[in-house]
Amino acid sequence: MAKKAVVIGAGQSGRGYTARYLFEKGYEITFIDEKKELVDLLNEDRAFCIHFYHMDRTPLYIHGFHACMAYSAEADQAIAEADFVFTAVGEQNLGDVAKQLKQGMKGKAKRTVVITCENGVNPGRVMREHMQAEKIEAPYVVSQTAIFCSTVVIRGTRLDILSQNETYFPYDCDEFTDEFDFDGAVPIHDFEKFFKRKIYTYNCLAGLISYCGYIKGFEVYGEAAVDPDISELMDRLLAELNPCLEDYFGISKEEQAAFAQKALDKFKDQYILDYNVKNGRAPKRKLGPTERIMTPMHILIDHHKDPRIMQFVAAAALVYWNELQGKNGEPVLEKPLMETFCEINSLSLEDPIAQGVEKYLKEIQKNRKDVHIIDILYGSGR
Repeated sequence: MAKKAVVIGAGQSGRGYTARYLFEKGYEITFIDEKKELVDLLNEDRAFCIHFYHMDRTPLYIHGFHACMAYSAEADQAIAEADFVFTAVGEQNLGDVAKQLKQGMKGKAKRTVVITCENGVNPGRVMREHMQAEKIEAPYVVSQTAIFCSTVVIRGTRLDILSQNETYFPYDCDEFTDEFDFDGAVPIHDFEKFFKRKIYTYNCLAGLISYCGYIKGFEVYGEAAVDPDISELMDRLLAELNPCLEDYFGISKEEQAAFAQKALDKFKDQYILDYNVKNGRAPKRKLGPTERIMTPMHILIDHHKDPRIMQFVAAAALVYWNELQGKNGEPVLEKPLMETFCEINSLSLEDPIAQGVEKYLKEIQKNRKDVHIIDILYGSGR
């Protein structure tokens, strides 16, 4: 009998990443989403195709799934019958997922394995805390994975996905101790350490590219990554950040260098189509004190290294937020930019970090139509 899986969040990661592993192993899949238009498309087409950037494998035709609206009777039934529930909604929405699970798991005797497919320092723990707060009594275990695979919707199609051919599914085996049957499943102990290393290397570089690419006028992520200004910025950052992360995580120079280089190779791969606006979304969360910009900045400062690059990235993220507020789900700013930044990070406006960010914010705004980042940071005579 096929295992049953629910995927909460039928967006790019939900159907372009998670669904791939489930479909390949014959799971019975039900998508749950709050967007009626998307649920209607899934139910009308009953199929979509995942294409691959390098055309290095045959497109995968995903079919035979079900789709239903969040909080519907159908969603409750699917959760009640599920062996696995995967989330692909963003860490900030996991509280809402917990409420859905509570509704669907009432009286359920079979164990439910919940696996978060989100970015964050420890989204599995966040999910677990929300479920505990909801006082869910049915048996469950919460694990997590980290997504290293890029996915985008294919413009001009209804549901098709363009994806990287990445077969790597690391999962928190301290929480879910069973053996996963996914191709590419890798059990990871101390998953929070693993996730932090990803966030402070991989996602740190991703934030640099997306926000700096945005202020320089690039739409496509890969084009921003190979821009000489941004490419030099990444090289300068890694020259200082890599040794700090080696010490912070207790890993070898070679191990960290290889990890960072793999990220650079992916980001600069011109076959991988992705967008700066997509990768920059949710700047409020990404500017948070434990996230991809601020923690690497603090790690640099703690190791007596230069924080200017990360201060500039923070300023670029604020410009992104300011210009896109009220669009694409970005919240409207209720206070001035620097006041908002300081409030998020419990800083005063007089803090040296805030002063550095404000300095670069003014420089970006002054040169908004033609930003030369290296010149701003180091001078044109570097």
